[in-house]
Amino acid sequence: MDRSIAPLIKNKIELNKLKVQKEICNNIEVNYIDGGSAPLLKIELVYNAGSKYQSQPLVASLAFDLLRDGSKKLNGNAFKEAINGLGVYYGMDISKDFGTLSFYVLERNLKPLLELVKEVVTQPNLPEKEFNRLLQKEKNDFLIDSEKTSFLARQKFAEVLFNESEYGQVAHLEDFDKLKYQMVTSFIYQNIVDAPFKMMVSGNISNSSKTFFQQFLEALEVADKGIKKQVQKCKPIKQLHTVKKDSEQCSVMLGKLLPSKTHPDYHKISITNTLLGGYFGSRLMQNIREDKGWTYGIHSSILNFEDASSLIISTDVLKDKGHQTIEEVKKEIEKLQRELILEKELDVLRNYLKGNLLKGFDGAFEQIDRFFSVDSFGLGWDYFDDYIHLLETITPREIREVALRYLNWEDFVLVKVGGKDS
Repeated sequence: MDRSIAPLIKNKIELNKLKVQKEICNNIEVNYIDGGSAPLLKIELVYNAGSKYQSQPLVASLAFDLLRDGSKKLNGNAFKEAINGLGVYYGMDISKDFGTLSFYVLERNLKPLLELVKEVVTQPNLPEKEFNRLLQKEKNDFLIDSEKTSFLARQKFAEVLFNESEYGQVAHLEDFDKLKYQMVTSFIYQNIVDAPFKMMVSGNISNSSKTFFQQFLEALEVADKGIKKQVQKCKPIKQLHTVKKDSEQCSVMLGKLLPSKTHPDYHKISITNTLLGGYFGSRLMQNIREDKGWTYGIHSSILNFEDASSLIISTDVLKDKGHQTIEEVKKEIEKLQRELILEKELDVLRNYLKGNLLKGFDGAFEQIDRFFSVDSFGLGWDYFDDYIHLLETITPREIREVALRYLNWEDFVLVKVGGKDS
C-alpha cells in the first residue's frame, strides 16, 4: 500500500439497516432490532404522555420524576438500591408528544429488571412528600434558569411560534404554586398506569430475552385509554418579540412553521436547512461566527412534533449585536433565494450529511432511535433510502426553489432577549 496516495472517496453510501421485527403482544406493539456482540439491551417504553396531554404546565415532567420512587412493593432507597444492584441505567425523556421510560441492562439481569418495571407501571409509589420535594427543586431550577437569556428566549419563542396550541404551553413562576399533587397522580393513572405503550428493544436479543419480554407484557392489564391527542392549530405571532433583561449577552431565536416529515419536499427542506445553519460549515456559522465574531455558534434545526414541524435558528451573541444578527440571518436567507449554490459547496454539504447519516446507523441502539423517528410518523426504513437518493441528485436550482417557497421572511417569528439595545 502506497500511503503517499490518498484513498479514493466513495461518493455513494449504503446504510447497513438492521432488520426490525415488529410484534404485537397483549395489544402492545413491540419493535426489536437485534445487533451487537455485547450482552447489553436497551429497552424503551413509549407512552402517549408528553406535555401536550397535561392539564397545565409541569404536570408531565413531575409525573415521570415521581415514578423514580419505585413501586408500592419496593420504593425509596430500596428501589434505587435494587436498580443499582442490577447495574441498570434508568432514564426518562418527556417531549411534547411522548413520555419515555428507558433502561440499559445486561441480559443476565433482564428478568429481575422487568419484574421491577412491572411493579412501577402498575402500582407506582407516589408519596406526596416526594412530590413536594421535587416541586421545590423544579422551582429552584426554574429561578436559576430564568436569569439566563437563552432560557427566556426558548420560553418566549415556543409561546409565540406555537401560539394557541398545546405545543406553546410553557411554565411560568406562578404555575408552581398552582400545581397540585392530585393533578400529577391523575396524569399518572390516566396516561401511564395500565395505559398502552409502544416498546422498543435493541441490542443483543436472544430467544430467552424475547421470552422474558413476552411474559412481562402478558402479565400487564392494559386498558383501552390511550387515545392520541391532536393539538390545536398553531397560529404564530409573526413579528419581533423583545424581552428586556440586563445581561452581558443577547439571545436570538427565530423560525417558522414547516411542512411535516411526511411532505414530499421534506428532504429538500432538510438539506437546505443544513446549508443555512445546520453544521459548522454552514452559511450562518461562516457569517456570524467566522467573519464577524459575534458568537461562539449559531445553529439552525428542524423540530418535528406529531402535529407541527418548525424551523428554529438560535444563537447567543454580543449584547449590542441582537438586531444586526437578525438582519444578517435575513440576508443569508435572501442570498439562498437569489443565488445558486456552487457545486463545490454542495459537495462539501453532501459529504457532511452522508457522514452524519452513517453515524446515526452505527449500531442497534442508534438504529432503534432512527427507526422510531420515522415509525412515529407512519414511515419506514425506505425514508432514509429516499433521503440518500435525493442527497445524491439535488441541484442548486432545487435548493433555491426550496428557499423561495418555504423560507418566506414574512412568515418568521423573531425573539430577542437581553442585550444593550433591549
